[in-house]
Amino acid sequence: MIAIYARQSVERPDSISIAMQVEHCRRICPRSVPQQVYTDRGFSGTNTRRPALQQMLEAVEQGQIESVYVYKLDRISRSLCDFAAMMQEFRRRGVTLHSVRESFDTQTEIGGMLLNLLMMFAELEQKTIAGRVRDNYYARAVQQLALGGVPPYGYTAKPVTHGGHPTTMLEVQPEEAQQVQAFYTGYGVAGQNVEQLVQAANQAGSRTRQGARWSNSAVLRLLRNPVYVQGDLSCAVFLQRQGAVLTHALEAYCCGNGYLVYGSPSRRQGSKLVHLKGEHVAAGLHRGFIDGTLWRSVQERLNARGGSTNRGTGHTSWLQGLAVCGLCGTRCYARSNGKGAAYTYFVCRGKRQGICTGIAGLRTETVEQAVAPVLAEQAAAVLPYAQAAEPEPSAAAVALEKLEQRMRRLAAELGEPHAAAVFLREELQRLGTEHQQLEQELRQNASEPPLQPAENWEAWWTDASLEQRRHAAGLLLREVRLFPTYGEVYLQ
Repeated sequence: MIAIYARQSVERPDSISIAMQVEHCRRICPRSVPQQVYTDRGFSGTNTRRPALQQMLEAVEQGQIESVYVYKLDRISRSLCDFAAMMQEFRRRGVTLHSVRESFDTQTEIGGMLLNLLMMFAELEQKTIAGRVRDNYYARAVQQLALGGVPPYGYTAKPVTHGGHPTTMLEVQPEEAQQVQAFYTGYGVAGQNVEQLVQAANQAGSRTRQGARWSNSAVLRLLRNPVYVQGDLSCAVFLQRQGAVLTHALEAYCCGNGYLVYGSPSRRQGSKLVHLKGEHVAAGLHRGFIDGTLWRSVQERLNARGGSTNRGTGHTSWLQGLAVCGLCGTRCYARSNGKGAAYTYFVCRGKRQGICTGIAGLRTETVEQAVAPVLAEQAAAVLPYAQAAEPEPSAAAVALEKLEQRMRRLAAELGEPHAAAVFLREELQRLGTEHQQLEQELRQNASEPPLQPAENWEAWWTDASLEQRRHAAGLLLREVRLFPTYGEVYLQ
């Protein structure tokens, strides 16, 4: 089918009417092919928010249209970026574009060349605009102006004037701030883990700003965020140790004010502040409400926690760390049904936290018996190729190399006059201890027996220890999703 598109933003004596545009297009259209006319009256061509245009693009996406005819190219769009995006979609769908006035036909060599030129200019325009937006974003951070977005939990936005510019400043929201304070106190003072914090908050009826129950990831984001800290010199030095890029001089971070993290959201793995390395941190105008010493102790404990690398260290099932609840996605843990009990069961952590109705009575032995044949089949398919390949360096070896590089940099900084020399010496001592631990872990890993050839898998599996089975399962399986009545196995 052929689509004829016509648009007229304002009716003027010197402009061509929609009826005339359609008539001109019909004169050059093949008469043997069915035609569909799309018209937008009173809509600008600077954007694509036009009813008839959207209907035509939907028809293109569904494969109903072979060619599009317009009176002039600016009828379909006056924006180079929008035009280029449409041309990419047309090209992907095999749709040609024809213009009456410009004699433009994407089927011809000249038309194709012009289309490529237009694409290049559109890409340049897009990058130029993105660069201007990015430069303005960073410039606002340097001036301590608001960077936009929703205020973090615990704050509201208050209109102010700063440096002659209208902006907003974060202001404490008492009820939310009290919950944030409870999370920090529970984790940094009472020694509770994140799961206990989540469980206590949900049982007390506390909810996120969106009205949802608290989850581990939501609480971790609050505990990692420096927006709440009452900044001082030790906090600023801590940020530098973590590899953060400080936007202002150290003095700006020592006034009891909170810090704002900005830059590329893609670095944060879905808005999760896993670490501050490479993040840009600006000194905010707002007052923090978490003591600097408490905030640092929380960060140090979170760093020692090691994120998800410690999962799967239980002593009851080789699937621990791989089993997740299929309803809410949280990790399952194994528990027994009493002292000296013969059976253990997988339980959804979300159920214990009050965020899921999840599973609570699946016997670990039953799940292992169902997964073991799948694991053996995957081993038979993968191991011959895996054993022929050169082994990759372990995570501990990579971490050790990075640690040694960092120690060398710190040692070089100590050789020069430095305002934070005391902190650097303390950090160097701490890294030395971490270095010894990683070396010990490498020696332990080196003593682990390698996986046996696939043809001996069954015999090897029968004699393998729990730790060896867990190691093998971690190499071959990505996760096992458990539902109340069935399970799903996902391979690496």
